[in-house]
Amino acid sequence: MICDLLDALQKQDLEKKYYETIVVCDYDPKALKGRYKQVRWFFLDDKSISAKRNLGVFVSRGEVVAFTDDDCKPCENWISEGLDYLQRHENSSAVEGHTIIEKNSCGLGMYKEAKRLEKPAMRTNNIFYRKKVFLEAGGFDQRFSVQREDADLAFSVLEKGGSIQYCPRIRVLHRFRHWEQWDLLKNCWNRRFDPLLYLKHPQLYRKYIGSPITPSVSLQFFAYVVYAFARFFSVSKKQLALFHFFLTGILALRRSGLSNLFHTRFVVEFISVLVSPFVVMAALVYGFICLGKIKQS
Repeated sequence: MICDLLDALQKQDLEKKYYETIVVCDYDPKALKGRYKQVRWFFLDDKSISAKRNLGVFVSRGEVVAFTDDDCKPCENWISEGLDYLQRHENSSAVEGHTIIEKNSCGLGMYKEAKRLEKPAMRTNNIFYRKKVFLEAGGFDQRFSVQREDADLAFSVLEKGGSIQYCPRIRVLHRFRHWEQWDLLKNCWNRRFDPLLYLKHPQLYRKYIGSPITPSVSLQFFAYVVYAFARFFSVSKKQLALFHFFLTGILALRRSGLSNLFHTRFVVEFISVLVSPFVVMAALVYGFICLGKIKQS
């Protein structure tokens, strides 16, 4: 997917002398270097997203840094629109653009889950920061190695009195990745970074995020609670178990799609939905124990 991104950056309507493309990777980019000679390539033997982005900003030479992801494809006026907005709004610390989710034959639930990326949330798949503001905010906190690093940076900027605006003309297409086994559980486990984010920015976390638990996981929590207290209801545990499995099947089907009903994918999604509350709880407990203490330092 990174080739689509780099091709799109080559086709920007802004003269190349006015911008540079920096890629920081944890793999050997030798094959790509020959094709994209104008790109500044840097190798960092670190899986942390935050560490890679911090290095990219450190070696950059401009006054504005724009972030996107390797599964995104910027529109041809992406850079010019971002720079133009910051030039016209001198008091803006950063500007976030609009993300368009690519449509494909994925399950309805997965598509709806991906559609949330179209809502402004100060994500780094489509945002422009003034470099001075970025540095004053301390850059990306490298303790957020996989997730929430973008929210943490944005919250730090806002707490210092900065402003982050939204401009729908700054557009990128977010490519839809192919299905990966246990993707739901991986996302649930990434909630381990929420405790640190909450401890650093409690007010902004409540305002912009609210809860680390999604509605579907909340339904599973509720089902387990009802099942645990079945003796107080006029229905048997067997009836509740059947209802719970039916609910789990519906949620799994929304993620897998009807065409995968008799496929391994549905089974994987069913198991993932079934155990997702326990993974979220384990992630939050782990986050509070292992990351929460860091705030004291």
